[in-house]
Amino acid sequence: MKLSELFRKVPQFSNHIIWNDSEITGITYDSRKVREGNIFFAVRGLKDDGSKYIHEAIRKGARIVFSEDESGHTDSAEIIKAENIRKLMALVSREFYNKNSNKIKIIGITGTNGKTTTAYLIRFFLEKAGYRTGLIGTIDYQIGEFRMNSVLTTPDSPEMNMMIGEMTDKKTDFCIMEVSSIALVMDRVYGLKFDSAVFTNLTSEHLDFHKNMENYFESKKILFDGLGENNFAVSNKDDEYGEKILTGTKALKKYYSVKCSSDFKALNEKLTIDGIEFDALYKNEAYRFRSQLAGRFNIYNIIASVTSVLNYDIDISFLQQTLPDFQEVSGRFNRIKLHNGAVAVVDYSHTSDSLKKAIETAREIVNSENKNGRVITVFGCGGNKDRTKRPVMGEYATALSDYSIITSDNPRFEDPMKIIDEILAGISSKKNFEVIENREDAIRRGIEISEGNDILLICGKGHETYQEINGVRAHFDDREIIAKYSAVSD
Repeated sequence: MKLSELFRKVPQFSNHIIWNDSEITGITYDSRKVREGNIFFAVRGLKDDGSKYIHEAIRKGARIVFSEDESGHTDSAEIIKAENIRKLMALVSREFYNKNSNKIKIIGITGTNGKTTTAYLIRFFLEKAGYRTGLIGTIDYQIGEFRMNSVLTTPDSPEMNMMIGEMTDKKTDFCIMEVSSIALVMDRVYGLKFDSAVFTNLTSEHLDFHKNMENYFESKKILFDGLGENNFAVSNKDDEYGEKILTGTKALKKYYSVKCSSDFKALNEKLTIDGIEFDALYKNEAYRFRSQLAGRFNIYNIIASVTSVLNYDIDISFLQQTLPDFQEVSGRFNRIKLHNGAVAVVDYSHTSDSLKKAIETAREIVNSENKNGRVITVFGCGGNKDRTKRPVMGEYATALSDYSIITSDNPRFEDPMKIIDEILAGISSKKNFEVIENREDAIRRGIEISEGNDILLICGKGHETYQEINGVRAHFDDREIIAKYSAVSD
């Protein structure tokens, strides 16, 4: 694509006098990835400033550089000063990679917890109904049968638009996307037209970035404020932010719930270690749903996804019939039998609320079995992330579990024991815990003290297959450690 053609599609540069109308080969904000004929955006990031790399980008072949600070040109490239550079990067990326974006329906899922399972459920239902889908999320990016491990929950705008463009080229009907609060604030999805948006819940997380809950909420609300009157807004009415987040949206509002009255309400729940059952009240009719997923929180994920796909003329009886075939998502309450009769559960719960819900789910299951089983929880907190949740997680774990083992979880550039000390600061009275900093030793200890009918919750890493220490990622998989010390096959 010629630069002049691209600029004609971007309003603020449609009349720009082009110094060198060259062929554009790609867009990047990472100087290490610059190739001949690229546009380079010198973006100020959270950790670095792209303006430091302008001349390196030009040396590597960048033909246009957008900068917030300077303008001019060299013998081979033009530097253009631009405001709102992230929004501009999103618009330019859309026009270059994704000019036919109106041909694909984008469903965005946002919230603190439940985004991944809800996204996979929506994709599952749509695929079963015969639609072609792609997925962009925390675990991986999928286009048809192609899969690639993800780096960010929501990639930046050049990668995002490139992926959606590929989906469109492959005649994909839907793109299901996890949309993080940071992505919304940093304009990674700016300019995309969402057909539906889904809100799961909002609890304390990312406060190192957002500073307070109001800012965190407002970042999530951006997704719904951008919807049009022909779009759908789906929200959790049981959450304290569930109605507030749809205030002002032009979209058709749909609510789901377990407690409040709503468009799609779950009731008469039955929870066991093998799965869940519940009735769903929809248009004054009751429908029984069964799933292999475990845990009350997964009822919310299921009804969020069902409420969403019902907007696309899929019959509810079809969803009833297909749900039992849905397999648990990697790292989301994955159950593994141990040789002693206990069950280990690997879960990604790394926020205070998700840890609380995971433990409460394990407790509810153990109590329903009525066999004197215990809940043993192994967990830690990641380094260089929101520190406010650490003492809260310590209190939840010890108050709700029979026994806890506090360990390390991606300390990154922090001292693991200092992280653990901040966890311990939240423990008020109970002494039903021990500290084992080495994560493998902590999991082994949990297996050793577990007995038949116990649930051993191993929280925090879920699908991750690494432990990050001092900037180095070494292979580490909670599931492999369980298999090493005790797991048995079905």
